[in-house]
Amino acid sequence: MKRIFIFTVLFLCIVSGVKSQQIDYKATAFNLFLNGKMSQWPWVINKMLADPKLQNTEGQLEILTYYYGLVGHLMDVGQKKQASENLRKANDLAIKLYKTNPDNPLLLGLMSNLTGFQIALSPLKATTLAKGMMNKAKKSIAKGPNDPYVNILYSNILFYMPGIFGGDTEKALQGYKKALQTMEADPELKKNNWMYIQLMVTIGVVEEKRENYVEAQKMYRKVLELYPEYAHVKNVSYPRLLEKMKG
Repeated sequence: MKRIFIFTVLFLCIVSGVKSQQIDYKATAFNLFLNGKMSQWPWVINKMLADPKLQNTEGQLEILTYYYGLVGHLMDVGQKKQASENLRKANDLAIKLYKTNPDNPLLLGLMSNLTGFQIALSPLKATTLAKGMMNKAKKSIAKGPNDPYVNILYSNILFYMPGIFGGDTEKALQGYKKALQTMEADPELKKNNWMYIQLMVTIGVVEEKRENYVEAQKMYRKVLELYPEYAHVKNVSYPRLLEKMKG
């Protein structure tokens, strides 16, 4: 009888321990990003969608942020069909959130970037979507001027959109740098944060476009010093820059 009791207690402890284990979504997504495995992000997103603890606005916004990163990645690697499918899911979630959070700066910034993806996938939609995209982008930065994520999302619109639609590379760079300064002032904002790495890479890309190669080199080297395992900068961005500097 004593053995049965001990076994039961041990069993309950094990079950309780398994239930108490929680997936660290942020760390998991970050490691996949760092190791070039963003194709596995849908698994993380689906786990998050099914998590009862993430059914509130904050949790849903976090999920939407991962959708934003995933769609951007899929477009970068030429997987337009998968990008469109995930963009549709992201838009459905964004519209649902917008009904109860029409003034949330992060949501507005994400929605403007999702619209930017729509335009990139179907350029002919620019004439009908660009105005709404810019309006949401401007509203987002007006309501969250010091939020680093809002600054990143607003700067994305300024950098990637043509000047005729409101694009401005110089202002975009200012916004990116402001976001970087804010993140680097808070260790928690840098911890397991894929957007921190992406931000540094993006600043490097902007400096490349402006032909400020020394500044771009500083940024890429910084990424490699902090995250030497990040293959994209090591194998793509930095070698590309070095070739430009030779010319």
